[in-house]
Amino acid sequence: MRTSFISSAAVAVLLCMPVFCANAEAVQVKVPVETLPAARMETRTRDSRDPGIFGDYWWANRFLSRHQQIEKARGKTVDLVLLGDSIMHFWEWKHPASWGKLANGRTVLNLGYGGDRTQHVIWRVEHGELDGYKAKNIILMIGTNNNYSRDTNPANVALGVQKIISLIRAKQPEARLILHPIFPSGRSADSKRHADARTRNEKTNVLLKAFADTHPEIVWIDFNAKLLDSTGWVPQAIMPDEIHPSDAGYDIWMEAVLPHLRQ
Repeated sequence: MRTSFISSAAVAVLLCMPVFCANAEAVQVKVPVETLPAARMETRTRDSRDPGIFGDYWWANRFLSRHQQIEKARGKTVDLVLLGDSIMHFWEWKHPASWGKLANGRTVLNLGYGGDRTQHVIWRVEHGELDGYKAKNIILMIGTNNNYSRDTNPANVALGVQKIISLIRAKQPEARLILHPIFPSGRSADSKRHADARTRNEKTNVLLKAFADTHPEIVWIDFNAKLLDSTGWVPQAIMPDEIHPSDAGYDIWMEAVLPHLRQ
């Protein structure tokens, strides 16, 4: 027994030597960052979004404000949950007229955070944003902020979205899950940053559509074509800043999705 123990200890020491550790790292499978939970508590801004006790740390303020709303809904039913980034966040914050039409006669919980990526939504869901209430419908669209980074692999973004879907199904198994492709962006090919991101978004969307096609519990709603003009790009009337919808853009979204909501 003593010989066996010494041999095992020797093996452990050898495996920790640099040459062996280097080989071990070489064979490790790298987990995409897009699938790993991450918070943004350090994020600050001086604009008016989500003022609160954390001062200009708006992301922390928003996280707290979302949980305050969730606490009010505890044990109740929420008609619609929006889960995503600024495209959802700004609907309520900057377009109250359109938002009012969406929220008329229904309870809506907006879990969109400006600048969020897949990994941030994963963290938020793992930290209670889908807990304590029953959602009838959940709309998910996320990934455009990932794809605005040049070194992003669209396949990894799709894996991040799939991870979120698995968390939604675990947290809210009875909710109708509506998945959108990432919206188009850019007014023309001359909008280089938007055009490059749009190419990556489109690659992600192909993978998301294929995933949705094999999961009948997912309601895939693609109205991207309605956000484009005859040139194939987004007009200013629909997206003034080339990425976030106007009132007219949000109304297009609302008209596309309302017929599919579980009442």
